[in-house]
Amino acid sequence: MGVISTDSPDSAAAATARPAMARVPLARTVVFGAVALLLFLLVVLPFGWVLNNSFHDDLTGAWTLGNYARIFQSVDLLEPLFNSLLLAVATAVIAVGIGVPLAWLVSRTDLPFRRTIRVLTLTAFVTPSFIGATGWILLAAPNSGWLNALWRSLAGAEAGPLLNIYSMTGAIFICGIYTVPYSFTMVSSALDEMAVELEDAAATLGSGTLRTMLSITIPLVTPAVIASFILSFIQGLTLFGVPAFLLTPTGIPVVTTKLAEFYQLFPPEIYMAAAYCMPLLLVTAMLFWMRRRILGRKQFVTISGKSRAGRRIALGAARWPAFGAALLLPLVSVFLPYAALLLVSLTRAWGQGLSWENLSLHWYWWALFGNSETHTAIVNSLLFSTLAATMCVMLGTVVAYIVERRMVFGASLFGAVATVPIIIPGIVMSVGFFAAYTRAPLNLYGTPLLLVAAFAATFLPIAYAHGGSILKGIGPELERAARSLGAGEGRTFLSITIPLMGGGLLSGWFLVFIPIIRELSVAVFLITPKTNVMTTLIYNAKDGGNYEAVCAMSVLLLLITLALVAAAGPLTRLTTVRRTSRKSGRKTASAEGVLPT
Repeated sequence: MGVISTDSPDSAAAATARPAMARVPLARTVVFGAVALLLFLLVVLPFGWVLNNSFHDDLTGAWTLGNYARIFQSVDLLEPLFNSLLLAVATAVIAVGIGVPLAWLVSRTDLPFRRTIRVLTLTAFVTPSFIGATGWILLAAPNSGWLNALWRSLAGAEAGPLLNIYSMTGAIFICGIYTVPYSFTMVSSALDEMAVELEDAAATLGSGTLRTMLSITIPLVTPAVIASFILSFIQGLTLFGVPAFLLTPTGIPVVTTKLAEFYQLFPPEIYMAAAYCMPLLLVTAMLFWMRRRILGRKQFVTISGKSRAGRRIALGAARWPAFGAALLLPLVSVFLPYAALLLVSLTRAWGQGLSWENLSLHWYWWALFGNSETHTAIVNSLLFSTLAATMCVMLGTVVAYIVERRMVFGASLFGAVATVPIIIPGIVMSVGFFAAYTRAPLNLYGTPLLLVAAFAATFLPIAYAHGGSILKGIGPELERAARSLGAGEGRTFLSITIPLMGGGLLSGWFLVFIPIIRELSVAVFLITPKTNVMTTLIYNAKDGGNYEAVCAMSVLLLLITLALVAAAGPLTRLTTVRRTSRKSGRKTASAEGVLPT
């Protein structure tokens, strides 16, 4: 006689779910513990060591406030601080002074070839500023620069140089033109998102173009302008490559190059360097706080519920002159330095001039196949950047998931720690990782893991913010349905959430990979001959006098960066299309709990 079950389907499902649900606390503990440990090792420990070391004496190791007293009592240490502030203020003024009008021209007027101007401006954005400085050394070095040679041919051989890139003016110029894209991007985004009803109304009532821009458009995007000024100021304050290339040869110190000098002393003044980081860190932290307060108001993006494309302002007779002015930025930041780098890299000997006999691919063959050190640096750059970007996106996405889904009490603390590196300049991050991981028991100096971890920590805020923005657009309903059917949280995350994030994860990976592969300041204190990357190899080779080799390596780095930027969009769209085409099937499968883990 058969036994009739009295269990309902719901109770059976619940019974099936109990073992999985019982495993959740342990799984949560393991995952959250691992994430907390990684955040501690990547963010808290390096910063803690910088702070701790700043209160110790380099000779005795004793606890002291002498390092801070020395900073504010020594003219040699105060001068770099003032020089850094001058460079930062001038950089921000140039960035906003050029970026804001350029953003208005591209977003609001009938400027010809607007898309081309936008693309060229963003090309300057992805160009490492120290490579731009290298190109301008070829153009404007006082004795050998091509533009100065042209000037002497016109004004006479006895004429002094027209331009001197090895000066504070030269450094301000380079930092400024390569920071303009930050201001341009922020302000053009605000203009693109802003409703245009008030501008249209002003035009209808007879207000002129200039009056409308000054009385309506600019006030509405003022918070974005101020935020871009702050970001540009921070860029000028924390850059290492441009001052190292242009100011160090003339003996003009800034904070970042002074930090490098502390490490080059024998014995190195590591504790003094840690204390010298603090003014830089405090200024950047304060400015990022101000930027967050300004952008947090959100009173400037739109005026009405929906924005629409308004009529473009007719420039009339000024249309083509405005286009010529808009081309000046790409001319000085892309065309001229790129051309100089390419031409020198294609010559056997730069000093012999351009001729068919002197043209050669020798230095590219040398960089790719003929020199083991260069070959190692290229392989390391690609490998370390790939590993760091992958680690960064994985950790950033998990942290974003924990925060957005409130997976644990105090989840916001995870997000706060993941965001901290955004206020830590790259050179300070390098000091922190050197202090934390060049001693027992975690002596990682000379290992690839040290560089990978430093890169991942530096750009973790980008991955975390990007992952959070994607998750905000994904409702938790499918995740709840899967868990109610007995799926564990890990399986739900991997089978439902990750597929729904789709191409966003790939775009986030590119968003992190591209700045990592061109990063110099983070790596400068951490590399060894076996862990050299392309940026540090170019930096260390600049004093050797072989500009043909330096230019060939610079062109290769530019080609890799631009190729990645070009590939990012199509690959992301392709991934998104494939995810979308499988969306219905995935929804059905996830609801039934049959997706593979």
